[in-house]
Amino acid sequence: MQKKWKLSTTVASMTILAVLASGCGGSNNTPNKGSNQASEDKTVTYKFLRNSGIAEYPADGGEARKVLTEAAANAGIKGVDFIAQQAPGEDYQTKLNLLASADDLPDFFDIDSMTLSRFVEQGLVQPIDKYLENAPHLMKLIPQYYWDQVTFDGKIYALPNGMRPEAFNSPNVTSVLVRQDWLDALNLKAPTTLDELHDVLRAFVSDDPDQNGKNDTLGLSGTKLSRYNSIFGAYGIIPSFWMERDGQIQKGFTLPETKQVLTLLQQWYKEGLIDPDFPVMETKQLNEKIINSKVGLFENDAFLVDPKANPTSEALQKATPASKLTMIAPPKGPDGKSGNPETNAVASAPLRALSVKAQNPDKLFRYLDWLVDDSEGGGFNLGLYGVEGTDYTFDKEKNLITQSTSYADLYKKGYNNPIRMAFIIDRRWTTEAVREGIETAQKNIISNALWKTVPAELDYPDLETKLWSEYFVKIVTGVWSIDKFDEFVQKYNQQGGKQIAEQANEEWKKMKK
Repeated sequence: MQKKWKLSTTVASMTILAVLASGCGGSNNTPNKGSNQASEDKTVTYKFLRNSGIAEYPADGGEARKVLTEAAANAGIKGVDFIAQQAPGEDYQTKLNLLASADDLPDFFDIDSMTLSRFVEQGLVQPIDKYLENAPHLMKLIPQYYWDQVTFDGKIYALPNGMRPEAFNSPNVTSVLVRQDWLDALNLKAPTTLDELHDVLRAFVSDDPDQNGKNDTLGLSGTKLSRYNSIFGAYGIIPSFWMERDGQIQKGFTLPETKQVLTLLQQWYKEGLIDPDFPVMETKQLNEKIINSKVGLFENDAFLVDPKANPTSEALQKATPASKLTMIAPPKGPDGKSGNPETNAVASAPLRALSVKAQNPDKLFRYLDWLVDDSEGGGFNLGLYGVEGTDYTFDKEKNLITQSTSYADLYKKGYNNPIRMAFIIDRRWTTEAVREGIETAQKNIISNALWKTVPAELDYPDLETKLWSEYFVKIVTGVWSIDKFDEFVQKYNQQGGKQIAEQANEEWKKMKK
């Protein structure tokens, strides 16, 4: 099927970044290996466009501009410079599309997967395979299956995000958070199965876990976007994921296991174990309930276990000093299955694509590789944390980074996120409690068989965001009977789901070859 791409009118945030460059004096797309040293060292300014806006970042690049260019030169990448421009707000996609229409794309820029597919078709970006041959650190830090998501017709067209090797740098940080002090007050253990979770929720609702003499506590809460993935994981599926069945892949919310989970959640809702406000609740409202000690259990990331790492946890501890949030592994289901959804780290930060008109890409990728090199003389710590001894300290034994300069001031100097043109997850700044929480969240990760977006999903965007959402909420809350699930599957397939599945299976089979 011919792909159909529409120019997006949806606006997202935007930042224009111009970061380092060096190499030959011309603007061409091939490495200039035969140039003399003078030409090789001549400064070239690369223009970068970033989908982020940090107000503190200085237009002239701050002091980091000189420090980074000198450090890169000392590492053998001479003649580098950068300029930064920012426009925070919801203008990024509009800006990118306008530049593309004017044939004036920057050299290297942030891009989402859908726009990348369109730009590849339109010949606006170039493959980066040959430049990666001189980027061993990038290749080491970015998993192979991330590269698969940015590969078209056998060529790599974007730089995905990567991660350092420590377990706590995994993108999978979400699981079930529970009020440990409530468990202790009721002499309960952390639940490990759905049956145990049911009993804990009932105790949280009925047995006054905060010991204030009032019937004012809730069990399982969430927002209007919550789909209680850990409960689905107990049946071996994630609703929004492509799951393999009999040599094909199907959306999780069309599988029979989803009907079993909906039956369970509907029963829990009827028993009052699920927050009745979840279908209309925003994140801010949920956080207020957490801070006010109304919620005993919810799904979120591991950073909430440390009040110093999360403002909601900090506010909770301030309001209730004895409070404690603990991350637990997802509960096991009737067949012993359990799991949290795999996080698509490729989508957790923007991809980065190379314009067909980019200047000296070979030099650029050698610089990017230097920027993620944490060995002596590499630019990783410098670009991310600033100057050691001034902006941060590093405890090698504990593998712990302690930032002495605030992030706002670090941005003012020109370091960290504004210049992270190669995004590598590094959480060496986290506490032991957060690291343990992240490791807990990684137990039994359920994978998505296909992360790529197929064209039919763009043609029928409401099937997942609206149709599935409506049926999920109305069935769980008991407005509709559980038999309505069969109607949902039928409507999904009739209204475009069958076409989506056909294209997804074609793409999945290509990836398996």
